[in-house]
Amino acid sequence: MSSSISPFYRPGVFPALSNRLLSSASQTLRLAINQQIYIKTVYSNPLRVTGLPLTTTKGFTYLIAASWHPKRKRQTVNSISGGGHPWWKERMRAGKVDAGEDAFFYVGTNNGVALGVADGVGGWSQMGVDPANFSWALMDNAASVAKDNAPDLSPFIAPSGYDDILDAKQILSGAFENLIKSGKVKAGSSTACILSLSKSSGILNAATLGDSAYILIRNGALLYESPSQQHFFNCPFQLTIVPESYPNQKLYFKDKPSDAQQTSHQLQDGDVILLATDGFFDNVFADEAVEIVNRELHDVMGHDGMVREKDLEKLRTHVRRLSRRLTDTARRFSLDPRRISPFSQSAKQNGEIRIGGKVDDITVLVTLVHANS
Repeated sequence: MSSSISPFYRPGVFPALSNRLLSSASQTLRLAINQQIYIKTVYSNPLRVTGLPLTTTKGFTYLIAASWHPKRKRQTVNSISGGGHPWWKERMRAGKVDAGEDAFFYVGTNNGVALGVADGVGGWSQMGVDPANFSWALMDNAASVAKDNAPDLSPFIAPSGYDDILDAKQILSGAFENLIKSGKVKAGSSTACILSLSKSSGILNAATLGDSAYILIRNGALLYESPSQQHFFNCPFQLTIVPESYPNQKLYFKDKPSDAQQTSHQLQDGDVILLATDGFFDNVFADEAVEIVNRELHDVMGHDGMVREKDLEKLRTHVRRLSRRLTDTARRFSLDPRRISPFSQSAKQNGEIRIGGKVDDITVLVTLVHANS
């Protein structure tokens, strides 16, 4: 077994780490038995959805809605300093909303819009670290970089020659750099996907690291699906902070923002961008997502694939409803033990047998593109 494999996905294969994890697991089990607690992995809270502020410009209008659903974790998450805190208190400290180990942001910029999602690596909880702290800090920093530090960033120059777009990879790099400098997060890992949308040219610039991803739908069909970056099955690329005091430093994957895949697209009226964490894409196939989008937006889209509804508030209502439907569908599919899911298909391709959906935190941001002309 290669020494570069992260212990957060298959910790049992590392003898040096197994004893610690087994000891922790046995203590947790004894506590559960003594308190007669039966821990079940189910979703904890009702689906949450929010409509984000309308972004209207003379060139393009971006109507965005976010929805999320955390999975329940009935356990105590110990802090890295050794103190114990109930899981719900850790979650309250981690981010603006309880999206489990997921996090997201949306912010208007001088050049348009920036948005992103991140998925904290859950294996850190076995080491006494709340994974949500890293993902939320990364997304909060990304929002700050995009909004406040935009003049310091070099613009992304599109193939068409437009240079009015914030560089998504630079946003990600600045966010991670500030995370390290602040020292507020002592340990953790996260995937990330950041989008930057120009308000005048309609250029989309994206940076994806790991298995948080996006798809672009045009004229009712899938135009693009960002690929997943994996070291091996179920171990995505991830930004990482590891304390120097931790042993076996070489066992941790420490990918960099420069490893993110960067893409760009010229957006058109009626385009739909679906940005989500792997909790969605592991349970919903791209063609299923396209079908849901077409069904939910049927009343506001013309046969030519362009937006026919001119009332922005009505459009916003449809986008919010679409975001909720996508998240709810992913949640339902994840609980189906017999479903052939994208995750189970990927497992089969890698020599593993896994049937059914994958219970996970689910976060979805939907963007409807409307050309003002």
